[in-house]
Amino acid sequence: MTMKNLISSMLILIMIVIFQLAGACSSGGTKTDKEVQKAFDLRMKGQVDEAKALLESILAKDSTIAMAHYEMARLKNYMLVGGGNVKIDDILFSANKALTCDPKNVVYSYYLANAKFLNAFMAMQMQKNDVREYIKETCTQFEEVLAQKPDYYGAMLYLVEIYGMLPAEMGGDSLKAAAYAEKLIKMNIYFGAKAKAALAPENTDFIKFWKDLLEKDQNNQELMAEVGKAYLYKDDLTNAEKYFNEAMKADPSKNILILDLARYHIYTVMQNRDSAAAELPIAKTYIDKYLKSTPEPIIPMKSYATGLLALCEKFLGNQTESDKRVEEAKAIDPYFSRASGVPNMLLFAPPGMICHYYLSFFRPF
Repeated sequence: MTMKNLISSMLILIMIVIFQLAGACSSGGTKTDKEVQKAFDLRMKGQVDEAKALLESILAKDSTIAMAHYEMARLKNYMLVGGGNVKIDDILFSANKALTCDPKNVVYSYYLANAKFLNAFMAMQMQKNDVREYIKETCTQFEEVLAQKPDYYGAMLYLVEIYGMLPAEMGGDSLKAAAYAEKLIKMNIYFGAKAKAALAPENTDFIKFWKDLLEKDQNNQELMAEVGKAYLYKDDLTNAEKYFNEAMKADPSKNILILDLARYHIYTVMQNRDSAAAELPIAKTYIDKYLKSTPEPIIPMKSYATGLLALCEKFLGNQTESDKRVEEAKAIDPYFSRASGVPNMLLFAPPGMICHYYLSFFRPF
């Protein structure tokens, strides 16, 4: 299965691509409001409606609380992917309000850029005529992030990919992409390598590319994961799992990589439904393994994985079992993600925390 087919399969199932995890979090120094933190905690427990009601009450008393608007934007983002009655404009409204109330907060600035990119990507999928304008707004916002924090690696990597992988008529600019990549390469080894890989020709030997880097830093779990993903694109599941296991051994919190193995088999079926009987039992095994892994998955991820099991059963023709799994997922979190892509980890970082989360909108893993 080629990378092109994988991407095509992913887009068939999801109109909304959600950001995969890449990078780490660090404290942003913003004082967390206790009530907003409580709303965040409720959402993380699967009590999304209760969290929304609390945020609404906070903002009804004082509409200038930036963190409340920020958390409301993230909650709406989560609801959108979970089948809630929310539109992308609702997310952008709250994200803009957060930044208006606290214009120097880079956390809010980065989230707004991500939200604008989601809006632009949706415009691409709907083949709107003004995609270029959406992309321009997105890039401007990511550049605002860098103006506030020049070493915000995630923001710079987005610009590398957007400028480097989109055609000129949609806002692409190869010279800008190369310039940002050059800066990033000098700033951070891992993100710099991601930038270089994003601009590399499709026939590049990415297994060798990432292995060469790993030889220089043999304990780097991020590089281990990238080697595994490179093998995954080459349909070498044995080596993909081997390097994923090494990454998880070095950092158990990377157990989310197990879901990449499950999704590989799901995407294979999306490309060829006749392969369901062979592929989906394997996918289900990996999903079960993830649900039993340590550290224990957070509630939003547990409900999402259960939803993936429902998807597998649906593709297998087991509608009754699929419905049962859907109800299980709803019991954990009524707004569990209905997408095949792993949920946006940016939504799960505590309020006030700077996170270098990054998703390639053009690659499924």
